[in-house]
Amino acid sequence: MTTWISVPRSAFRFKQGAPRCFNSSPGVTRSFCGTCGSQLTYESERIPDEVHLYAASLINPLNVNPSRHVFVDEQLPWLEIADRLPRFAKTSRGGVQPIRYGPIT
Repeated sequence: MTTWISVPRSAFRFKQGAPRCFNSSPGVTRSFCGTCGSQLTYESERIPDEVHLYAASLINPLNVNPSRHVFVDEQLPWLEIADRLPRFAKTSRGGVQPIRYGPIT
């Protein structure tokens, strides 16, 4: 499972060093630490104003408050997160309505 945190590109910068990057598919760039190989970011030409960060790459991910769950259609059937946040089948862009709020009961 991966937890992504989306941030505006204009508000993001690496504070130290520079990651290594590769194009994993057309229009997609992923970055990773050149020393340990940890995954850091996902960037897509389809959403040029955002950078997606792996929550596990943050020093303190507890400082981030989640607002929604996306790509719930890809969720493993044995994993359910017990919060009341909106769930979206795919993306939450473009005025798409959530498929539910909270876990399946």
